[in-house]
Amino acid sequence: MARYLGLDLTASTARATAYAVLEDGCLAEHDLANDDDDIAGVVSRTKPEMVGIDAPLGLPRGLGCLEEPCACGHCQLGPAKLRACELELRRRLGVGCFFTTKRSIIKGMVYRGMALRVRLERVGCTVLEVYPYATRVVLWGKPPYRKQTVAGRTWTSQRLRGIVRGLPSQHLGHDQADAVLAAYTCYLYAQGQAELLGGPDEGQICVPARQGLMAPDSPCRPSP
Repeated sequence: MARYLGLDLTASTARATAYAVLEDGCLAEHDLANDDDDIAGVVSRTKPEMVGIDAPLGLPRGLGCLEEPCACGHCQLGPAKLRACELELRRRLGVGCFFTTKRSIIKGMVYRGMALRVRLERVGCTVLEVYPYATRVVLWGKPPYRKQTVAGRTWTSQRLRGIVRGLPSQHLGHDQADAVLAAYTCYLYAQGQAELLGGPDEGQICVPARQGLMAPDSPCRPSP
């Protein structure tokens, strides 16, 4: 069965990264990975068709680094100064995000995500940049609660049960839910039900298409 791995990447290895593996749309595994070696080990063991990473995986056209002043000597900003995929998120979907700029507050996550993408692609993985909040908005509308709250976790878990089988009986934590959404976005893309925003030279964000939800038909066992 085809497998899809979702990573709710953290900015550093000081905090573990939640991951989830879907098998043809059913939750097969979810856990935490301590560092990039652990993530590479999960990839080697589960052999996913695609890996969805919840982090920016590219820089705006004309940027070679995110340091101010420039640390690479190759930064020549173009007119937009922002990644096209992030602008499309805001203009087409009304979804905000942390823009990838030299003033970004998630520089560590950007650098880690870009390095991890290169590492995984070198071993033959197809890697997609995903944004679980955008997936929520496209599938279900803007969440009425913050994802970290009990109400937010309940809201997301209830809706995930309608499209992903094998979820545990207890509500997922928000990091694990984001990892499942990251994997599910890859699953939709493999089924032709997701699209890529932006251009490949800056990194593209994969989001569900707007033609509706797709619940998997294949049987699966509940995840422990």
